[in-house]
Amino acid sequence: ISGPEKSGAKRDGKFDLLEDGTLKGSVRVELTGHQAISRRRAGYSDSETKRIDDFKADFTERMSTAEISDIKIENFEDNSKPLVYSFNISIPNYAQRTGKRIFLQPGFFEYGEKPVFSSATRKFDVHFPYPWSETDEVSINLPAGFSLDNAEAPRGISDPSKIGSLNIDIGISKDQKFLQYNRKFHFGGGGNILFPAESYKSLKALFDAFHTSDTHTITLKQN
Repeated sequence: ISGPEKSGAKRDGKFDLLEDGTLKGSVRVELTGHQAISRRRAGYSDSETKRIDDFKADFTERMSTAEISDIKIENFEDNSKPLVYSFNISIPNYAQRTGKRIFLQPGFFEYGEKPVFSSATRKFDVHFPYPWSETDEVSINLPAGFSLDNAEAPRGISDPSKIGSLNIDIGISKDQKFLQYNRKFHFGGGGNILFPAESYKSLKALFDAFHTSDTHTITLKQN
């Protein structure tokens, strides 16, 4: 079984956050290994327009107010290269404005995602199709007149067997105008993708911890 690094998603977003909570910017998603293969397989017989519509639908499913434009797909038919999607996006009410504060989730690529496991118990084994990894870099220009109130990064998460891990770093420029968010995630280390039902409680706890960190919110205050 190939390692998580062989099926990676490298995701970059450069954004401006407006005073009313709107997030606007450009996004680039680069997929390799099984992550690219699964999309190529799913859209093999589709037209370019259908492929673009399907990719757009993935985002609007969890960001219903998103306005996506200028979607470009590179290397769809060349599996020797990463599969690349790039586009521009505007999301009204991405951040919540309350009085003199703005509550912002800097983890753009996990915004709106639901927990992987919702049931408290499980009868059958859990199988993931392949190990995978994600590397996110998000930069956000903060609105004029606002500065960081609280941007403590969530703690790193890793299981004892190093099957999965999540590490998030949050930085701010000296002038308090620019926020940098970096995230590194992997799962399936050591080829572990099949888990007996008896281990479901521990597996769910691990993914619940991932989800809590991925949806971490920071606070901006108006000067």
